[in-house]
Amino acid sequence: MARRGTLNKAELKEREKRPIRWRKYPHLFLIVCEDGNTEPYYFRTFEKHIPEETIFLKAVGTGRSSKGVVEQAIVEREKLAAEANKSVDEVWVVFDKDDAEKVPANTLRFTDAFKIAQEEKIKVAYSNEVFELWVLLHFSDVSSANPIPRADIYSSLETVIKSFETHNLFVYEHGKTEVIDAVIELGSEAKAIQRAEKILAEQKGKQPIDANPSTTVHILVKRLRELIEWYSYSPE
Repeated sequence: MARRGTLNKAELKEREKRPIRWRKYPHLFLIVCEDGNTEPYYFRTFEKHIPEETIFLKAVGTGRSSKGVVEQAIVEREKLAAEANKSVDEVWVVFDKDDAEKVPANTLRFTDAFKIAQEEKIKVAYSNEVFELWVLLHFSDVSSANPIPRADIYSSLETVIKSFETHNLFVYEHGKTEVIDAVIELGSEAKAIQRAEKILAEQKGKQPIDANPSTTVHILVKRLRELIEWYSYSPE
């Protein structure tokens, strides 16, 4: 299987300046995230691997929690469909459990998010407790034996990234994209997928709100990689 070359940053910026020729895109892929900065930034890094005018990938940050993310995804889907004058092929939402189980109203919003997503044919990539669990899995194994507070995830991320000589001054700051740059440079996506699958299997039978730690972000990432591979194929 031969692959077309991936774009460098200069080429990617040049592509962004060009008018969008919607009819050229066979696949519209929308990702709507809870976080307004880090998560959309992470998914936008996949753009440089996408052959030109194949997959139109749009990653949107909302700053809203679970149910609000799904509701915003419905709005964003309608906007993108109207702009492109055709239907959106896939819509994914990315959100965290956070502390939803501590407040009954938030618990209901979290569970409603899954129900509405299913009704709207929107796919869910959730993390319990936080998206940064997926990031951490790029570097190390995580035990599913006991719940892990988000503070421990953040601390572990800083420690493991600092262990690299090139990043020994790294300081984790929530919401900052530097952690994404570090994971792309230093981490292993393949290992992260394996570790996420293992944890999810160990949490089998539990509802997402009870499955701490767990994440399904790897399913979204695998889908993106599958599509990129499909559209990158070029017969020799």
